[in-house]
Amino acid sequence: MTGGTVTGSDVVGRAGSGQASAPSPGPSPTDPGTATGTDSGGATSSGTVPGGAASGGAAPGGTSATAPPAPSPALSPSAEWPGPKSEIRRRLLALRRAGVTPDSAVLTERVLALPEVARARCVAAYVGMADEPDTAELLARLRARGVRILLPVVRPDLDLDFREYGTTLVPGAMGTREPPPSAPLVELARADAVIVPALAVDQAGNRLGRGGGSYDRALARTAPSTPVIALVHDREILTDVPAEEHDRRVTVIVTPSRTLRPASS
Repeated sequence: MTGGTVTGSDVVGRAGSGQASAPSPGPSPTDPGTATGTDSGGATSSGTVPGGAASGGAAPGGTSATAPPAPSPALSPSAEWPGPKSEIRRRLLALRRAGVTPDSAVLTERVLALPEVARARCVAAYVGMADEPDTAELLARLRARGVRILLPVVRPDLDLDFREYGTTLVPGAMGTREPPPSAPLVELARADAVIVPALAVDQAGNRLGRGGGSYDRALARTAPSTPVIALVHDREILTDVPAEEHDRRVTVIVTPSRTLRPASS
């Protein structure tokens, strides 16, 4: 399920950041869910979030979105939106395109604090498009640690190759940006941790991408023990994400308010 891409030339940045802000897609989908969760300090809490309330987001194009006051991070709501994957994607993308995206600065600190990342010498990651968390600062901080970074290149068949990130990025498939052909190709199996994009996850670790199956194919080439880390908003933790037998679950979920480690199945 593809969605994570890279952008920029010589300086990493979010894809689409130079575009005008997208108009609001209309009323946000109703999120009736309640949740009981554990925040980063270990406290258990529950809460209900009305549709459209979120925190830490910037609208595509770099403009701030006007939104109702965000709930306390301690609420950490889950959502339950029954329906096929295509309908769930539509609702989640509508929210993101309205500016409801996770706080990238907070996500960066949480990811860097993960022991799986702290000990990694090679990390596969991505730089988000306008409706994804911006990981530019995360990549810069990893590079400063001396970590080898791999970024995705979309193949014609929608599978992914990974190239080593240096300093230059070029236009890729479907409006993405990626390392140039001159950058070394590296097997994803060489990565000590893989940071993946996601539109949503559930508490079992099932991940919802954009529907192309790219990451499902790529992750099949990694060892089962390789940590797979998804970055999402608190409201994008759903009660249940439809999954297929071949889908690879994530092992760590990072949101602006908490870090979850789904139980191994």
